[in-house]
Amino acid sequence: MRITDLRSRVVAVPIKKSTYVSGLNEELFRIAVIVELFTDEGYVGLGEAVPPVDVEATKRIIDSAKRLLVGEEVFNLEPLKKKVYAYYNLSHLHLHAANWALNAVDMALWDLIGKSCSQPLYKVWGGAFRKKIPYYGAIQRSTVENVARQAEDLVKRGFKTLYLKVGLDEKEDLECVKAIREAVGYGDVKVRLDANQAWSPGKAIKMINKLSKYEIEFVDQPVLMYNLDAMARVRRAVDVPIAAHESSWTFYEVLNVIKKEAADIIHIDPRFDAGFTGARISAGIAEAAGLPVVMHSFHELGIAQCAYMHLIASCPNFVYANQTAYDDLLDDVIEGGPLKFKDGCMEVPERSGIGVELDEEKVKEYQKLYEEVRSKLTKKFSKYRLMSYRSFFKSEDCEKGLK
Repeated sequence: MRITDLRSRVVAVPIKKSTYVSGLNEELFRIAVIVELFTDEGYVGLGEAVPPVDVEATKRIIDSAKRLLVGEEVFNLEPLKKKVYAYYNLSHLHLHAANWALNAVDMALWDLIGKSCSQPLYKVWGGAFRKKIPYYGAIQRSTVENVARQAEDLVKRGFKTLYLKVGLDEKEDLECVKAIREAVGYGDVKVRLDANQAWSPGKAIKMINKLSKYEIEFVDQPVLMYNLDAMARVRRAVDVPIAAHESSWTFYEVLNVIKKEAADIIHIDPRFDAGFTGARISAGIAEAAGLPVVMHSFHELGIAQCAYMHLIASCPNFVYANQTAYDDLLDDVIEGGPLKFKDGCMEVPERSGIGVELDEEKVKEYQKLYEEVRSKLTKKFSKYRLMSYRSFFKSEDCEKGLK
């Protein structure tokens, strides 16, 4: 089975406007590049890239890979990926230079393999350790009262793990976590915190020890991603488990985190790693070290959401609730409409490949919407990213930047 063509289309899918936050969540669309790989046997593989940078640059990288792919054998996937990585000089520039775009091609290739075998992707990867995939409920930073209300709402909807960004302000961090516990109690509800590298080692130790009385499940990336010695120091000094995220983007970095004994949990994300094979290698390295893994998310639509569920299902050590922002979507571009949560979980698709097909009418509708809002997106995107990484700035500096 050989590749005959590649097509990419940019869509803008509406998301829910926050009912809790005023001014911090002005992103009204989920932007994604939808990829289709066509073959001489009639199968069409689907992939998706949610760009962390300019969407047009993402699309150009994907489109430029077409000349490397057409005529190639789909089942020669790994050598083909090496060829693509070599073309983009990723061995020197790092996988991050382009893999957030090229991962959509990798996803489409795996979809083709599953479809041609008439098997869901998790079976291609050796079977399922679980078919019900748990996710956490994300709490947006707002007033203490709104944070507590969100926690209550998410628990009522069946989410058993709650997630909150910290590292913005010491007093506010402590008040928000306390409010969450007062709202939902302890028992079966877990609370997970993400500092996004905001703290120095000393500050991280101080804050985590203060927060530990609220029975924190784990703290994600408390210190700078490059300083594994500092992260190991924090891990040794606190009772709360520490997770690596930015420090463990690829399987090369996962190995270093483990060698330094810098984390108790490892985040996995094919977009940052060497695609799905890289993510599975990362999970395997962590398994060999006796460490659990958890899926990282970056605002996917249904194609990538389902692809990642197959990955989670097929690896034994995905034992925590995983990250997703899928709940924000008002619609999707897949047949049947948006995927459904039940008690904070989703079911792994059983159809062949990734398990979804495109709703062409929806794709065309949201292509048109993207073209309509395209001129306004650059300013909104910059504003959103600055807000997302607010923890790296003093609050007053960040607010000035948003005006």
